[in-house]
Amino acid sequence: MLSNLPSPPFKKGRVIYILLFFSFISILHPPSSQSSNLFKYQQVAMGTIIEITLIGDDEEAANKAVLQAFQEIKRIETLMSPWLDSSDVTRINRSAGKAWLKVSPETMEVIKKAQEISELSEGGFDITIGPLTELWREARKKKIPPSIEEVKEKLGLVNFKNIETDQKGKVFLKKKGMAIDLGGIAKGYAVDRAFELLKSLEYRNLIINAGGDLRVGGLKNNQPWSIGIQNPRESQKLLARISVSDMAVVTSGDYERFFNYESKRYHHIFNPKDGFPTDDCQSVTVLCKEGMIADALATAVFVLGLEKGYALCQKLDGVECLIVDKEGKTIISPGLKDRISFGP
Repeated sequence: MLSNLPSPPFKKGRVIYILLFFSFISILHPPSSQSSNLFKYQQVAMGTIIEITLIGDDEEAANKAVLQAFQEIKRIETLMSPWLDSSDVTRINRSAGKAWLKVSPETMEVIKKAQEISELSEGGFDITIGPLTELWREARKKKIPPSIEEVKEKLGLVNFKNIETDQKGKVFLKKKGMAIDLGGIAKGYAVDRAFELLKSLEYRNLIINAGGDLRVGGLKNNQPWSIGIQNPRESQKLLARISVSDMAVVTSGDYERFFNYESKRYHHIFNPKDGFPTDDCQSVTVLCKEGMIADALATAVFVLGLEKGYALCQKLDGVECLIVDKEGKTIISPGLKDRISFGP
């Protein structure tokens, strides 16, 4: 399982100290005597702001390298966005229950990895939530939750085991009306691809931040990068700081897209088993080597809840987690104990 774990998508510069809160995770830049060599870029893609920070000696070369990285992210978006009519995802969903569809090798890779994580999490992560995603998107617009009957109707279309793939690169959704949603994994994959491209261009010290999906490489001032984790109930405060090098860091939380109805919070992370937002956690941060895996696991752990989610992380080599439960209490995996500090 998760064979590319080590023996273990879509939606900060030059001052003495910078503290930026962005989405779920912030990057804390310590003082630098070489700040002129730290280059920062932003573009919008996959429904969010993509920020690339890298350290280099040649600004013109850095500009060209980062442009290639942004183009790579946008290329992945054209394959996996549900909003583009020609994307693999749109074409798969259009063919649900009717025909097998040939897709790109990269889309197939992401789908197969999603299926693997679905198995590991016993359905806590499930890319066939497309019908539920659309139902809850409309609910957030109206700020009124859907009825139990509406949710039950969509639940009949949700089951990762109803995705079939073959050796020729084709995908088939067994039921008409099914729809896959790669929003919980594609952004991490795109970050991985851009990160590997920059590494191939000899950039070792860098961060790619795609709306809270981070891939961190190398060092800053000969020290690990300091990544700030947002307090899920106080948006202008940090919950913790984690020292990170050569890792992906992804947080899923109930505070980014939500509405309140009759004193209850309805957020965008729901349980594929019952179709309603889960309420056992406020946020989950996962660290591992690859953004694609961290992205999917963060959602899976959030859905599974504190006990089962933590147990899942513990049985996977090379995976660390920080979980904030519904009461605001935190639990961290052993590998983070020497790399994390709490408080402002």
